[in-house]
Amino acid sequence: MHTSRLQKLLSILANLSIVWMELKAIPLSWSGVHEEMFLFYTELSNLFAMGGCLVTAVCQMGCLVTGRELPLWVRTLKYVATSCLMMTFLTVVFVLAPIYGPDGHYVLLLTSSMLYNHFLNPVAAFLSFVLLERSSPMPRQTVRRAMIPTLLYGSVALAANVAKLYKGPYPFLYVYDQPLWASCVWAVVILGENYLIALMVWKLAGGRRPA
Repeated sequence: MHTSRLQKLLSILANLSIVWMELKAIPLSWSGVHEEMFLFYTELSNLFAMGGCLVTAVCQMGCLVTGRELPLWVRTLKYVATSCLMMTFLTVVFVLAPIYGPDGHYVLLLTSSMLYNHFLNPVAAFLSFVLLERSSPMPRQTVRRAMIPTLLYGSVALAANVAKLYKGPYPFLYVYDQPLWASCVWAVVILGENYLIALMVWKLAGGRRPA
């Protein structure tokens, strides 16, 4: 599938807007929790997405000049980043905001750096990827690659909590405040959610099975 010059131009603008919004969010996050911001999946996934979107925008500029499409590796990078951001967005909407309380959705989606990291960046990344960057169909095995960042983060965070290096930062990582079976259920739920989100993004972006 070929993308039009307008799609390429809009893709460049969308990816650069994500980079700009993340640059706005970083000082806000730092002022709130300082170096502890790097403990959060949200912050790490947005920093990763900022890099991925910058690469996508630069490559898309070249495609705009040459008429070519984004290479598969660039699409894969943007796909993994988009899946991570959608993981953040949907976890906030359906898990963290209800745990937070009555004002959870407002606070966690529309205030401070969370406006960018929990809401605007995920939505912009998702829409730009599935609507504007639909070239180079990705094989089904790419879905598994989108789970790698979550597996790495979860493994490190869980080990750190078990070793009591720090607590959390998310309630489902409070291993000493809940029974072992609850931690196991959370692990299955989070990884299952990650897979389903990655599969959804893959399908909506025109993913294909191997020939």
